Amino acid sequence: MRTVIVGAGSAGLMCAWRLSEDPGHDVVIIDAGIDPGPQVPGELRTEILLPPAYYWEYSDADTGHFLPRGKVFGGSSAVNAAAAVRGHPWCYDSWGSPEWTWDTCLPSFKAIEADQQFGHTEHHGSTGPVPVTRHEPGTFDLAFHGAYRSRGHAPVADHNAPGELGFGPFPTNRVDGVRMSTLVTLLPQLRTRPNVELRPQQEVARLLIRHGSAQGVVVRDARGEHTVEADQVILSAGTFGSPEILFRSGIASADRLRAAGLPVLADAPEVGANLSDHFILQMYVDVTDPTALPLPGGQGTLLTFELEGKNHPQAHVFAYHAPFFDPTAGPLTASVTSSLVTPLSRGRLELGPDRARVHLNHLSAPLDRARTVEIVTTVAGIVDELAAQGTLKLPDNPWWRADDLGEECRLRALSYHHPVGTCRMGRDDGSVVDEQLHVRGVDGLLVADASVMPSLPRAQTNLAAMMIGHRAAGFAAR
Repeated sequence: MRTVIVGAGSAGLMCAWRLSEDPGHDVVIIDAGIDPGPQVPGELRTEILLPPAYYWEYSDADTGHFLPRGKVFGGSSAVNAAAAVRGHPWCYDSWGSPEWTWDTCLPSFKAIEADQQFGHTEHHGSTGPVPVTRHEPGTFDLAFHGAYRSRGHAPVADHNAPGELGFGPFPTNRVDGVRMSTLVTLLPQLRTRPNVELRPQQEVARLLIRHGSAQGVVVRDARGEHTVEADQVILSAGTFGSPEILFRSGIASADRLRAAGLPVLADAPEVGANLSDHFILQMYVDVTDPTALPLPGGQGTLLTFELEGKNHPQAHVFAYHAPFFDPTAGPLTASVTSSLVTPLSRGRLELGPDRARVHLNHLSAPLDRARTVEIVTTVAGIVDELAAQGTLKLPDNPWWRADDLGEECRLRALSYHHPVGTCRMGRDDGSVVDEQLHVRGVDGLLVADASVMPSLPRAQTNLAAMMIGHRAAGFAAR
C-alpha cells in the first residue's frame, strides 16, 4: 500500500509515524515548506518570532491580522508556543460520534505522549514520542495564585486530568527551553525508515482523481508540475490548506466550483464552512519588580473556570511576558490574557483557485460577547487587586473600563491561532468526512487534521491534531 500524506505538520507527521511502523506501507510525505534537515536550526527549536519564510501568508480578511500557519516540516507545531492541553471529555463527546468520544480518543492521546509528571497515571502515557511537562511557578505567577484563591478557584496539579478546573501549571511540550514539535520528535525517526519518502518544497496543486478514486496528487515545485501516484491520499494540510486543495480538485460547493470554472467531482457545500477559532483579549500591564517577570507564553499558570450556561462554557486566563509575542512591548510589560474557549461564533473560508480568504468572525454571536464581557470583568478585578498590592502598574485609561465593553472586546479580539472545522467530520450526509475521516463521494481520500473537528476543544489544538493523525493511521490501514 502506497500512501501520500499531504502536509508534514502535527497531524500529518503523526499519521506517517504510526502508518509507517508497518513495513508493508510505503508513505510519501509532501509539504510545501522546507525540510531544515537533521540539524534543526536553533530558531525552530526555541524562538516564537520567526522569519517570514516559515509561515504561510494568511490573514483575517476583515481585520488584517496575520494568522501564522507553519510552512515548514513540523507545520504549526514548529512555530507555536508549545502549549499542550488536551481538553475535557465533554469536548469530544459533543462531536456526536461513537467513533470520537473521549473514551475512544484517549488511547491515542496516551500513545503520543510521554508525560514527565503523570505518565504513570491512568489517563496519561509515558512512552510516546512527544514529551509533556510543567514548569514550577515563578514569583509573578504566585501573586496571581493568591488572587485566584480569594475568588474560590482551586489549585490543580494536572490540567490534562479529565474534568479538572482551577489554576495550575500550563502543560507544555517545551522541555529545557526546546519546543518539542513533530519536527524535533517524529521526523528524526521517519528519516530512518526505508518505507518513508520526504518531499519538501512541493505544493499540491490538486488531487489526482480517476473514476471517483484518489490515486495521487499533482504537485508544483521548481521543476514545474508533475504527478505523484498513490493507492490512497491523506490530506493533512490544515484548516486552511485542506479545504483549498479539495476546492481546487473539484470537491466543494457545486455552485462555487462552477462559478470558478472548475469541474464538479463531488458536491460538498460545507467545505470551507463551520470555521471556528479561539480568540484572546490582552490586558497589557507593567511589572513593578524587574526580578519577577512572568514566564513566556504557554509556560506559566493557567486558570480555567466555567461560566453559567449549558454545555460547559469555559474561560482560560493566563499571564506571560509580553515581548515573547510582541517585539514592540516594553521589557517590563506583561499580558494578562483571557479567552472564551467555547465560542459559538462561526467564520468561513472564501475558496477559489488561489489562496483562500479567511473570515474568522470572532465575537459575532451575541452570547459570545456577553460571556466575554463577564470574563474580562472578572480578570479586570484580579488585575485591579494586584495593582493595589503593588505587583502591577496599570496603563492610563485601561481599555477594559470602556463604556461599551462588548464592542471594545470585539474590536480588540485576536486569534488564539486554533482554527478548526472547515472539513467537518460527522455522521450526517452533509459532513465533509465520515467518522473514519474518508471524504464523502471520493474513494481513497481522507482528511486528518484540525479541519475535521466539528467544534473546538476547550484547549489548544496541537495535541488534539496529533491525536487525529494517530487515529487516522488506523483508519487508513484498514
